[in-house]
Amino acid sequence: MLEVKGYLRTHYFDINNMAQTKITWERLLQVTRRQRPDRWSPDYIAGIFADPREAPGLSSAAILRPIKLGGRELHTLSYNETCAALLALYNPACFEIFDQRMLSPEPRVHLLYGHPKAVGLSLPSFKGTLDVAERLGRLSKHPKVRAQDGPDPADWPWVAFPYFADLTLSLEDAQAPYVVDWTVKDKYENFRRRGPKHGTSRPDEDDPATVARQQLQELYYQDAGIRTQQIVGFSIDFHVRCNLRALHLEVSRPRAAIDADARVDLVHELNQTVGKDVPAFLSARRLANLFRVKPEVVMSVLYQGIWNREIRVDLFRPVLADAPLRPEREDVLARYASWFAR
Repeated sequence: MLEVKGYLRTHYFDINNMAQTKITWERLLQVTRRQRPDRWSPDYIAGIFADPREAPGLSSAAILRPIKLGGRELHTLSYNETCAALLALYNPACFEIFDQRMLSPEPRVHLLYGHPKAVGLSLPSFKGTLDVAERLGRLSKHPKVRAQDGPDPADWPWVAFPYFADLTLSLEDAQAPYVVDWTVKDKYENFRRRGPKHGTSRPDEDDPATVARQQLQELYYQDAGIRTQQIVGFSIDFHVRCNLRALHLEVSRPRAAIDADARVDLVHELNQTVGKDVPAFLSARRLANLFRVKPEVVMSVLYQGIWNREIRVDLFRPVLADAPLRPEREDVLARYASWFAR
């Protein structure tokens, strides 16, 4: 895949055997501080962090710092979530991603409420997960915790503890901005079956609690006119996954030092190299001499241009510096267009 050296703004670490975050009053207060009031990037804060203290076990977590979101931390709790997040970031129509967003137990306004892009829109509200759970006949199963309010623990009232979504996308098309909920697993059957515990195998049958959990999230978003899309990260083409990750690392670096007008011309010249039987690095050397910059600057502009869809190459095959740039045969966003649909 793309050669990436030096400055990286993506951090991966294994979280096998890490403890699941407990449902406690202190944890509820922490989540509330992060998620309320509503914030947009670069001020948005995930409800669950991709670190050893909070992320679930038997997975791999990552922290991305996308320029599109103001360089804030975007927390993904699995490899599949990371792949999905990169695909969402690649889409120019996606202007916000809420990672690990809490589902409000109580009624609340639409996620686009108050955003400048949504001025004048009539936006339906959420009814809350407590309302949804009651409709599903599972109110007694909703997570709850005692609010430590007062000196006598016997008097502490029960309050609802929130569920969390994976990735919630805000997008804009020719009509208006809208939201799509992405729930992400590593296999389609995991949307209906309980995941394995450490040292045990997973039952080969649907789990009523897992099915109900998916229904609750879908109904929660449906109340606000938001569609839920089930996504398996591994269903994203392997080369697309690898290319997007490498490209993201490149575009997360400081922009190459080149004049804006010269950059436009350089992008034009790089487009002329697509489909030619010349390795990318040799084209970069030639253009570096022409524009009087270092070859590294040309390669940086190339990768940024591919990520920004200014230079269209085949992302379904490896994009390599020592190989020719192959012209795009299929648009990645066309392949996965249904995932972004209203």
